[in-house]
Amino acid sequence: MTVSDVALPTSLAALTPEWLTAALREGGSLSLGGRVASFASEPLGVGEGFLGELARITPRYEGPAEGAPVTLVAKFPSPLPENRALGVMFTAYEREIRFYRELASLSDVPMPRCYFGGLDEASAVDRAAEAVIQRLPPRFTARILDRVMKQAGKSKRRFALLLEDLGGLRIGDQVRGVSVPEAEAALRALARFHAAYWESPALNRPWLAEADTGAEIAHLMFRRARPILEARFGARMSPESRAMLEWVDANGLALLHRLASPRTLNHGDFRADNIFFDSAAGEAGTVTMFDFQALTIGCPMIDVAYFIRPNMAPADANAAEAHLVEVYHEALVAAGVQDYSLAQCREDYVLGSLWVIHRGVLLIGTLDLSNERGMAMVDRAVERALEGTPNIDLAGVRL
Repeated sequence: MTVSDVALPTSLAALTPEWLTAALREGGSLSLGGRVASFASEPLGVGEGFLGELARITPRYEGPAEGAPVTLVAKFPSPLPENRALGVMFTAYEREIRFYRELASLSDVPMPRCYFGGLDEASAVDRAAEAVIQRLPPRFTARILDRVMKQAGKSKRRFALLLEDLGGLRIGDQVRGVSVPEAEAALRALARFHAAYWESPALNRPWLAEADTGAEIAHLMFRRARPILEARFGARMSPESRAMLEWVDANGLALLHRLASPRTLNHGDFRADNIFFDSAAGEAGTVTMFDFQALTIGCPMIDVAYFIRPNMAPADANAAEAHLVEVYHEALVAAGVQDYSLAQCREDYVLGSLWVIHRGVLLIGTLDLSNERGMAMVDRAVERALEGTPNIDLAGVRL
C-alpha cells in the first residue's frame, strides 16, 4: 500500500493508522514490513497555530519499525473558516509543504525533519481565490472580498504534514517574552537562514510570493481592520502611536512595495512561539526554527522587526534594540552576505517596524482570535510594537 492508495485526511479527526503507515513508508522512516496498528493523539498549540491544526501523534507499531519516529507532529489546515480562508488565499499551506520538499535542504539552520508532506492539486475555485490576491484590479476585488474569503474558507483542498516532534526542547513563549541572550541566538540563526537564500535563483518558484504580492488587497484589509484596533487599544494609544497609524494608513501601500527588496526568503512568522531553544547549551542554546506557512520573498528586516519588539519586554527592547540589529548584521556578513551595509540594515529595520504595525492591524481584523491565549499573544505583540513608536522619526522615513 502506498500513500497514493489512501486519500489525504481532511483533518486531525480523519487521521487513520492506514494513512499514517503509508505516509511514513513513503517518507522512508518506516520499513515495508512495519505498520502503524494504532495511535494516540494529543492536541498542540491551542490558541497559537492560527492557520493550522496540530497534534502530537504517538504510533503503536507492528512488525519492523526500527528508525520509525516514537512520536511525531501532524499538521493540517485550521478548521476555523476565517483562518482557513487566509491560509488558502495566501497559499500558506502549500508554501510550507513545498518548502520542506524543495528548499529546506539549502539552509543549515536546524528545523524539524519532515517525514511526509502532501497536498491536493488546486481546483479551479482555489486558483480563482489566489488570483483575487495576485491579479485582479483592487477596486474590483474590494467589492467581492467578503464573498471570496467566505468561499476560500469552504475550500476542500487537503494538506497534510508529518514532522519531527521536538517536544524535548524548550519552546519560546511570546506572551512571556524572550531574554536578550535568547534574542541574540534567535537573530543569529535567522541571519544564517536569510544568507542561505540571499538573491538566490532558487527563489524563482511559482508557489513563492513576493513580499508585496497582493499589496493593494493587504492595505485594503488594513484599513478595514483599523477601527477594530482603535476600539481595542484606543484608550492605551499615545499621540505618537496615533501619528504612526496615520502614517501607515497614508503610506502603507508604498511601504509594502519598498520592502520587496533586497530579495531573500523571509520566514514570515518569526516569533518566540515558532522557535525551540536547546537549553542544554546555555541560556539560549541552539535555535531550531519551525512553522514555514508565511514564507515570502523580500527584505529580511521584515523578519527582524517582527521578532524584536513584539517578542521582548519593552525595557529589554529599548535597551538592546540597536545592539540586536548589529548582532543580526554581523551574523549575516559572517554567513557570506557582503552587499548589505549596516546603515542600510538599520534604515530597513525602521521600515520593518512600520510593516509590523501594518500586519498586526490586518491580523486583528481578520483572524478568529477567540482563544484566550491567542488573543493575549496578539494583544501583547501589538502593545510592544506600539511602545516603540516614539523611537521612529516618521519625518525621516524614506520610501
